[in-house]
Amino acid sequence: MVYEDSTPVAPPQVLQLPLARIRAIYPLIVVNVLAFIPYLSMHLNLEGIWYLTLGLGGLIPSAVLDYYQLWRLITAGFLHADYLHIALNMYALHNIGRDAERLFGTGRFLLSYLLSLLSGSILVTALAGRETGTIGASGAIMGIVGMLLIYSKNYREVPAVNEMFGSMLRMALLNLGIGLLPGISLWGHLGGLLGGLAAGWAFCPRYQIIAGTEWSPARITLEPWGTREMQRLGLVTAGLVAALALTLWVR
Repeated sequence: MVYEDSTPVAPPQVLQLPLARIRAIYPLIVVNVLAFIPYLSMHLNLEGIWYLTLGLGGLIPSAVLDYYQLWRLITAGFLHADYLHIALNMYALHNIGRDAERLFGTGRFLLSYLLSLLSGSILVTALAGRETGTIGASGAIMGIVGMLLIYSKNYREVPAVNEMFGSMLRMALLNLGIGLLPGISLWGHLGGLLGGLAAGWAFCPRYQIIAGTEWSPARITLEPWGTREMQRLGLVTAGLVAALALTLWVR
């Protein structure tokens, strides 16, 4: 005789990652586009736009090293040379930036973006030719790739996240390869990627699992900003300051 157990079986527990609202990506794109408009409105040829852009805020190592125009380390990341340049960068920022902001949250994302931008600019200042002009958001965007590499490595047991790791790794290698082409800043790409890896290490989200009731799914909540993040932010910031100080002193 076979007995059947009529006790209801609870459905499998479903874990859903907490995703932040997108607040920073579109303002960042707007700032980049607005910074590009004045150069087009002057009806200059492409060469004229390039030199004007560099003069107003592009990253020229000699301007930073000899005249301490440190603002160029940041402003260069919001300037672009032509339609194709800004279109490709804004397309990349929109596509992968949304994932990063959803996973990291707006505050962590913006801090990581800024640190990556600075990291790329500092490496350009340290290793590129003194009169080499560099502009564009590519370094900061490579930082987003670095952030997502760290995130997907830490949570690679989740199938969708594991796929993200392979995608970000291929994108990182491709863009480093592109950096070897004439007119493309390898040091900006590499520096931004390194900054993003450091930011991903510092700010990678940690989760708390809150068990559901017998018939409801478990929930995951994002742990709040804490001492660990503050300590790691201090280390990353100190590393960037030390790298900049060393660059100013040696070069």
